[in-house]
Amino acid sequence: MDASFATLAMSTPTIVLSYAAAFFCVVVALAAAYALVKAGKTLERVEVILNDVDKEAVPLMQKAGVTLDGVNANLGNVDQITKDVADITDKIDTMANVVEGAVSTPARKAAAFGAGVQGAVSSFMRRDKSAPAGAAEWSQAEQRADAWTAPAAGATHSAADAASHVADAAAEAAPATDAPVAPAPESDAGG
Repeated sequence: MDASFATLAMSTPTIVLSYAAAFFCVVVALAAAYALVKAGKTLERVEVILNDVDKEAVPLMQKAGVTLDGVNANLGNVDQITKDVADITDKIDTMANVVEGAVSTPARKAAAFGAGVQGAVSSFMRRDKSAPAGAAEWSQAEQRADAWTAPAAGATHSAADAASHVADAAAEAAPATDAPVAPAPESDAGG
């Protein structure tokens, strides 16, 4: 019995280890099966979420694309409006310059005429009170007329043109006397 007991004692740890290894394998297999079931359910949820994204996100992205196209079209309209406003502003500026020229040129001519008439009348009045008017008095009248008719920036007529008009007006206004009348200077500018 001793021999059979010894054999039994020697084989017991091997049998126990075999049963322990089998039990461990069964536990590991059950844990792995549980993990695989959970992973499968998680993958099903992920698939459902991806399907929802496909159903809802793609149309949302398409709507965003349509919205961006609309925004781009409106930006094009704003760009066109900006160009139109710039064109209108340029036209208003041009019109203001034309109106200013139409108003200021006759005003300068009227001032030159008034200065010429004033010079002629004062020369005439001096002639009546004293000796005949000489070239020096005429020069003073021309200087007054030039002061009135100095061309502004962008004026189309020169001071020589204005002096010519003043001299013509003075010659017509003054009666014929023996006093010399200074000739009007020649104009270089055509206007």
